[in-house]
Amino acid sequence: MPAHQGNLVAARRDGDNGPMPVPSRRLKDLIEGTVDHHASQSWPALEEVTITWRGSYGYLTGYLSDDDDDQIKLCRIEYLGLDDAWAFAIWQASTDRYTDALLLTGQPTGHPSQALDTACALYLAGTSEPLKD
Repeated sequence: MPAHQGNLVAARRDGDNGPMPVPSRRLKDLIEGTVDHHASQSWPALEEVTITWRGSYGYLTGYLSDDDDDQIKLCRIEYLGLDDAWAFAIWQASTDRYTDALLLTGQPTGHPSQALDTACALYLAGTSEPLKD
């Protein structure tokens, strides 16, 4: 991970009260399309993935069927000001909250598709294996 990405994450984790960067509408649309396409190619148990945006945060929800009741909270991504460096927090049903976590790569930041893969590896284990390219 480049040093500047680590510094962004550290600043946020240390309570930096500076203005939080907010992704543009164009970037949000791009990320939504990229993540949903990645899910359709890599996670066949998911019918769809949506992202709900609040400020610099995006909340990923997976749908296992067309039934809206058949959904699971997956993770939260946080825009850090760089298109490919997003912080990651996993949804923990046991505590009913998001918890900062590392991606499967071992890094605290990465592309939102990596966040999806990390969450799905946890929550969809046993239902489907990711498809390999």
